[in-house]
Amino acid sequence: MLFFDTLLASRAAPAAIVLSVLWLIESIKPRTVYRYWRLGHALGNFGLALINGAMLFFTLGLASTVLSQFVVDRRIGLLGWLGLPTASKVIAGFIVLDAWTYFWHRLNHRFPFLWRFHRVHHSDAEMDVSTSARFHFGELTMAAICRLPVIAVFGLSPVTLVVHETILLAVSQFHHANISLGRVDRMLRMFIVTPAMHRIHHSRVLLETNSNYSSILSLWDRVFGSNRNAKQDSAIRLGLDEFEDDQWQSFAGMLRTPLANATAKARPSTTSLND
Repeated sequence: MLFFDTLLASRAAPAAIVLSVLWLIESIKPRTVYRYWRLGHALGNFGLALINGAMLFFTLGLASTVLSQFVVDRRIGLLGWLGLPTASKVIAGFIVLDAWTYFWHRLNHRFPFLWRFHRVHHSDAEMDVSTSARFHFGELTMAAICRLPVIAVFGLSPVTLVVHETILLAVSQFHHANISLGRVDRMLRMFIVTPAMHRIHHSRVLLETNSNYSSILSLWDRVFGSNRNAKQDSAIRLGLDEFEDDQWQSFAGMLRTPLANATAKARPSTTSLND
């Protein structure tokens, strides 16, 4: 159990630090003025995260770690066959996982069944650092299951999983935060996903919602043609029209969102801010 306790702490400690810093910055100098009760909004989003963490860590989370250790011990997978140094394997594995995360994200927007779960995340009309925790248990379960073959095929180590998940959580908190980096944002987004870049992805304009899928490294959107910039970034309307009512913003409403009789695909305006 000591190994798994250490594994949990390795993810939780950096996340708590980054969350605290970003929450403080949002409180002192927010990008947009708050029109809602921040604490109540955060409790709902983090409530989902607590349920997801408790259920997934001791099931598919452990399964991923056990599988990872199994393939490494038996030198199964492409990275094991190449005989790379440990550091190189971790870096290569990180890139593999980040690319897989990009494509999985695109699939969530492409297929109606996956979108039903993913729209829980996009239905947040008041995006801040807590939005990074707003995911339905069903979406995360499917993602964890679909990641298992990737772990086996590439022979990804437990260290690689921890490094990627830790950085993913921190960067996700960062690019969901209600903060402005000014001109620094444009330079930084050449390497990683920034708040201004990801804000476009949460737009109600369909052309913008279906863009900027990257999670950590921003290059995937440029390589695969899904990068998009908005000329009037401050005018972006966040959320989904179908889930604007308060009932869908409650904890119970978020859990019921995948079963809602709303359209299977978001139908915001098709007029882009770039047009």
